[in-house]
Amino acid sequence: MNIIMLTPDCYMIDRRIILEAKTLVKAGHKVTLLAGFETPFEEHFEQDGIEIHRYSYDWDDERLKKIRAKLPANDRLRMLVNKTYMFLARKFFEISPFDKFIISKVLEFEADVYHVHDLPCLKAGFYASKARKVPLIYDAHELYYAQNILPIKLQKLYFSLEKKYIKHPDVVITVNSFIARLMAERYKIASPQVIMNCTELPEDFAPESANQKLRHKGNIPANYEKIVLYQGWISPERNIETLVKGVKWFPENTCLAIIGYGEYEKNLREIAITEGVAERVFFLGQVPSNEMLNYSAGADLGVIPYKAIDDNHLYCSPNKLFEYILAGVPVIADDLPFFRMIKDKYGAIEVADMSSPNTFAKVVYQLICSFSKLEKLKKMCHDASQELNWEKESEKLLAIYADIPK
Repeated sequence: MNIIMLTPDCYMIDRRIILEAKTLVKAGHKVTLLAGFETPFEEHFEQDGIEIHRYSYDWDDERLKKIRAKLPANDRLRMLVNKTYMFLARKFFEISPFDKFIISKVLEFEADVYHVHDLPCLKAGFYASKARKVPLIYDAHELYYAQNILPIKLQKLYFSLEKKYIKHPDVVITVNSFIARLMAERYKIASPQVIMNCTELPEDFAPESANQKLRHKGNIPANYEKIVLYQGWISPERNIETLVKGVKWFPENTCLAIIGYGEYEKNLREIAITEGVAERVFFLGQVPSNEMLNYSAGADLGVIPYKAIDDNHLYCSPNKLFEYILAGVPVIADDLPFFRMIKDKYGAIEVADMSSPNTFAKVVYQLICSFSKLEKLKKMCHDASQELNWEKESEKLLAIYADIPK
């Protein structure tokens, strides 16, 4: 089966997408992944048997180019025509110039099914599947419209867009049962199928050397015997400043390590200086997703500081949760629904009020100072990892594809 996957990811392609594609390749399918469409430069390569194409959109329109070609050499006239056309296109065209660009790239490949990751590519995927008369799978990694960082007007636009086009896919997938329920209720559709953001152990997984690897990358001194870890995108809505501020109440032998990247890092560095903990907060930079667990396993605790600032955060089940658990690292997180469900079923998580640096730090202190409690949580992580792993979730994906008409 020729599977064409679409994702709006412009920089690092989400681990979930690569795992799904690898699973389908191993099952004998051909997977072509078209990614970004707004990347800094175009590139084409193969990874893990997946044919990957990344495109750079020039924010022009082929229809507009043809109009400009017929205009006289008058810059003011061309600028006026450009502005007028793009205004009308955004307001009245069902297929925007950007969607048209995506569709043109998609239709360059033969396809037996289209598998669209996230809302920005859903409309293009729908029109491509309609043109080719092949099935469409929509894989929603989140409630895309419910992002607190988006203006209200844009949230409403994205909600309307998803509500309109989510009725067309042959299969809708999402990341947990809470988001599946919300999508079913709000869009009046059958409950989406759930494939969680679980991961797999790398082939070279070496937990016995992970602590040294983590220390070496962060230049973490030996006197900090215990390491509390945050890994992931560094941005203001993720509440990472609570972790930095909480370090002053950690045990003296404990530090905070942050793996990831983002412009907000400079703000966190400033906060660490202001709080007087700069020497105990270590920024390790970016780590490729396929290498992450060989660093994660070197930590004593993993933290997910998210607060319920929107529905996405309230019902989140992020990659890092499953990475921590598979690496054998107990988790501290706020008492959000998915985390509570995992705690009730498997243990492995301690909940804390993540709006309070002091309260968060008290939980760190209690766990670091209680060897037996920490070891018990690590055992719970190991037990949970027997179910919360990609091998289990991949079976759901293959079952979905087995039911698609050939």
